[in-house]
Order: sequence, then C-alpha cells, then structure tokens
Amino acid sequence: MAETRPRKALIIGAGPVGALTALSLHRRGWEVEVWESRDDPRGKDAAPSNLRSINLAISSRGLEALRSVDPSLAEQFQKEAIPMKGRMIHHVDGKQESQIYDPINGQCINSIGRPLLNQRLVESLPAQIKIRFQTKLSRVDLNHRIAYGYRAEKEKKDVVTGEEHDDGRIAGGNSEKGKTESKEDEHGTKFDLIIGCDGSWSKVRTSMMRMDRIDFSQSFIPHAYIELHMPADPSKPGGYAIDKNHLHIWPRHSFMLIGLPNKDGSFTLTLFIPFPSLSTLSSREAASRFFIEHFPSAVQIVGEKKLLDDFMNNPRGNLVTINCTPSAWSSHALLLGDASHSMVPFYGQGLNCGLEDVRVLNSVLEEHKISSTTSLELGETDKDLELALKAYSVERQADLKAICELALQNYTEMRSHVLSPLHHIRRFLDSFLTRIIPSRSKELHLSLTDPFPTTKVRGWTSLYEMVTFRPDVPYSEALRKERQQKEIMRWTGYVSGLVGLGGVGLVGLKLVRKWLDRK
Repeated sequence: MAETRPRKALIIGAGPVGALTALSLHRRGWEVEVWESRDDPRGKDAAPSNLRSINLAISSRGLEALRSVDPSLAEQFQKEAIPMKGRMIHHVDGKQESQIYDPINGQCINSIGRPLLNQRLVESLPAQIKIRFQTKLSRVDLNHRIAYGYRAEKEKKDVVTGEEHDDGRIAGGNSEKGKTESKEDEHGTKFDLIIGCDGSWSKVRTSMMRMDRIDFSQSFIPHAYIELHMPADPSKPGGYAIDKNHLHIWPRHSFMLIGLPNKDGSFTLTLFIPFPSLSTLSSREAASRFFIEHFPSAVQIVGEKKLLDDFMNNPRGNLVTINCTPSAWSSHALLLGDASHSMVPFYGQGLNCGLEDVRVLNSVLEEHKISSTTSLELGETDKDLELALKAYSVERQADLKAICELALQNYTEMRSHVLSPLHHIRRFLDSFLTRIIPSRSKELHLSLTDPFPTTKVRGWTSLYEMVTFRPDVPYSEALRKERQQKEIMRWTGYVSGLVGLGGVGLVGLKLVRKWLDRK
C-alpha cells in the first residue's frame, strides 16, 4: 500500500488573496509554500504611501471570507478599518450631499490601506507555511508539476533618475544597465497544485494558456487614475479635514475625484479622468486651471501647491477588466483573484470578490471531500481534485462575469448618475419598497458546504445591498434581480411609486407584489 503524504500547494503571490488562500489550505492540513516578489512586510511601517493603488473598501463579502478561515481576522480588520456609512457628494458650488448606503440597517463599508491589510494577513500566516520573499516565478512545467523561480533582487539605482525599483523595471534610462542578475532555481519546486494569486499579469495564467484552450479577454477603459493625497489637518478632530465616515466623491460626469480616509487623519484621493482630457493637462498652469474650475473645495483643503505637486509627479495608472475561463487546468493549476478576474475598482468589489474566491474554493473542496493527504506521487493526476477544481471554475464563472459587468456600470453611476434626479427617485423607491416588501425575514448563517444559500432573492432590495452587504447572494443573482426590478419599474412607472396615495399608489404596490411573486 502506497504511503500517504500531505498535499502540497504552491501559491504564487502573497497579496491579500494569496495570503488568505495559504492560511485556508494550511488549516485544511495541506503543506503550503508561498512565493512573493516583494520584500517581507512583517513588522514594517505600513503607511499608505505606495502611490500605485487605490485604498481598499472591505465589506460584508470580504469580511465573511476572512471569518470563514479565521473569525479573529475579520474582527481585527473591522477594528483597524474606518467605517464609511455612505457617499458624500461634493458639488462644484461647494455644497455637500450625504447618500447613505443602507438607510434601513445602517450597514457600512470599511476603508483600509492596501499595505496595512496585506501586512496583517501575511503576519497571520503560521511558521509552518514556507514563504519565499523576493522570489519571482520564472516558468512552470505543469505536466511534471515543477515551478522554477528566481530571486527578485533589488535593482541598482537608475542611471538617469537615481530611483530604485524592486519590481524588475527601470524608471528612465537604459533598462539593461544597473540590473542585478539572478539565476533560476536549478531543480525547481514540486507541487500538487499551483495557485496563481499573482495579479492581472499572472505568469501562472500564461502557463495554463499554453497547455489548453482557455478563453482570455482583457479590455482597458479609456480612463487613467492618478493618486493624490489630502494631508491630515491638526486643527480638526482626529486630523480629518472632511467627514471620515463617508466615501467622498466629486462627480463631474466624464471624470471624478474620490477620497477614502486613513487612520492618520489623511485621505487617499484618486482622480479618474479620460486619457484625452489628461493629455491637455501637461503643464502646471493647465492643471491648476482644471482643479480650480472643477474641484475648488479640494484645492482649498489640500492646497494648490500640494495638489499640483502630486498630480504632476505621481504615476498614471491604467484600469483593465480581465476574464479567464476556465480558471482551473486539470488537477494541477488554479487562478484566484485578479489573475482570474481583474475588474475596475468602482464597485469596491475587487478585494471582496478575491477573498470570496477563497471561501468558495474551501466550500468546493469540502463538498468534494478532498482530504489533506494523498497517496499519489508528485506529478500524478488526481482525478478527485481535478473534478473539484472544475466544479469551482464552472460554479464561479457566472458570478465573476456578473461582478465585472457591474463594476463597469457603477463607474457611470459614481461620476454622473449620482447627480441625476432619477437616481434620487430610485434610491427613495428602493428604500420604500424594501420596507414594504423586505427580501429577507431573518439573518442567514452561511455554511461551509453552501456558500450562497439564497439562490433566488425574494421581495425587494437595492442592487447595492445585494452586492455589498449580502454574502449569501451570488453576484449573478444580484444582477438578475436588479434587471427584474428595473423591468418592474419600467412597467409600473415611476409615477405609481412616487404618488403612494390613493388608488394609483395602491395599484402600483399590488402590481409590484404580484410581479415579484410571479418571478
């Protein structure tokens, strides 16, 4: 009889999704190894200063995923994050308008800096998990299940700018100069399953696409993002120059500025603007006129010099949607997070969806009774694990497609629709109908083997509620339900919902109830 041994997972990427995946599989009894190209973040200052990532908004789906692996993690992040109860709309004339996310139950989303979140998750990994920092994936032999890496040593100073980089790029100058050579591992690392948590430009995904017919698409939106900074104001309570419990939006139809709070009293600001418009702001004078005309309140708070310094010097980022189907290959490889489904950040679900991937994967492994040990030799195909990974990919596909679509739609809402009277009418009707025809009568408890117990949402509820605060509802069902509710709105007419008096309002409400029951 063959000896049993622990299954080995090699996880590429120690970002939030990679770290939670490592902890989840370790707790299932797997042997886990993690490769991360960046430095070890443990015990270091996690100040929000990398200038290349939008602050993260962790909400119910992400917290439920953390809770499913380690309840203390969810509690820790809720303590360290800043709750945001709604959007604060900043109009050009200086007026501010609060739009509460959940006027019925008062639920909030939570602002947390990416460096802090990532640091805490890596610090939660036990010593039994082998982590190789400054290690990049060079190539993968999926047939024999061997991965080859190399040490991602820091670059020497750039010959033109004097900058240092640890991500394999040179800022200006000759990219061949100043590099530190690093040899590939000679023998490689064997694994049962390699999991790509290595982001939008995943090398694991590239290796999978060489092995089989995998549908892949990427689409850039015509907008750049530029991170800016609103310093803390020592004269204000907690240092917050504006209300800390809101996500601040300066919507200007074709572009917008947003602000998320940090623990030190500062705000991370991000400008989203079409590339053609950005190209007209190449001079400091043009940028000054732009900000003073469109964001006068931000200029007043931050200061013109500080705002322009950030705008002129900080990187311009691209925003891309990536879809990859299937997200698994044989029993050998799997993609999670942005490696499988990179999305634009406008629904605040990129992080939450990636963490939810881990919860759903854990559920599928439990349902298929995938044990922590195997008697197969490294390199042999595990039919049971292959079926489980295929089931994960099939079950997750519709939800990933739905949230990528919803994220794109929400950009239009944030930069433009929030200013429309129709948006306010719809918010009122959603709140009114949710009170009259609630979609749930009791709190649902999610089980390990059933990640989404609410396969069909009854009653009435807002799309934002389903996406952000209902981890029991799959994204695809949220999208289906919202399409149904829009159809009902068109059918009964806004007038019926608004009047709410006498025959018209009563008939409209009866029609809504009848339609919901029928659907």
